[in-house]
Amino acid sequence: MNMARFTSADTQRVTELGEQVGSWVQATIGAATNKTRLQHKLDSIGSEAALMRFLHRFVLFNDALAARVPYLAGLIHLTPDVFVDPDADEEFCRQCNGRIAAFVALAASDEYHLTEDRNMAHQYLSQQFFRGALAHYAVDGESFDRANPIPAQLAQMIEEARTKFFDRREPGEIFAALGFHTGLEFFANEEFNLVDVYLRTRHPALVAGLERVDGQGQPYEWLAIHTVVEVGHYRAGLEALKAAVKYYRSREGAPMMAEKIKEGFSAFIDLQKRYYEDILSDLH
Repeated sequence: MNMARFTSADTQRVTELGEQVGSWVQATIGAATNKTRLQHKLDSIGSEAALMRFLHRFVLFNDALAARVPYLAGLIHLTPDVFVDPDADEEFCRQCNGRIAAFVALAASDEYHLTEDRNMAHQYLSQQFFRGALAHYAVDGESFDRANPIPAQLAQMIEEARTKFFDRREPGEIFAALGFHTGLEFFANEEFNLVDVYLRTRHPALVAGLERVDGQGQPYEWLAIHTVVEVGHYRAGLEALKAAVKYYRSREGAPMMAEKIKEGFSAFIDLQKRYYEDILSDLH
């Protein structure tokens, strides 16, 4: 891949553009109504049956989003010549895809964490959380599934959470996926903290039961972990956005890629809002 040398002015412009993207993200977060909408939905839960239906769909949505994280890291790393270091004079050494992927992989390392004596993969922890809730309310798992099918519109949104911006392996889609990723990390922090406060306030007996250590650990651990780790994932996501703009292969094309980041970030806000608006729409 032959590359023209970029000037220090070029580098300064894309660095400033990355900072502008970060400022836009912060302003967009401030204007989003997702937190208020989710609080209203939580406040509308009026029975144990409604609570269990909410928690089930809560874990399903977050599991779908978690699966995106390693996929995105791998997609970035496996797509050369999108992020390049113009100061390197050898083709392989110009590649910055691994550096950008690392910011995303930080979150993936938490999602699939193993210790010497425990499997702490977040999907497994979320299963323990939901099993604990079923046990607390003496609900049989098979009976729950029969009585609580996932509505088609929610199933479609879960599929959207898994696949959005992953259909085409091209720069614009990768930048949009990075924006979507950063959005999901920030709003997951809000979401988990909101649900944590709600459960502790409105369902303290359930929380107390889930916080008791059993043979598999503490079932509430999945939710508790996410009240603290997502902030770090979000900050890493912001750094990924800035670095992606800085190292994009075309200085002239960087403003267009910044717009793709905004598109992806806004798409996550919209998806989360739609999902929680409809999460209990079939409850009569």
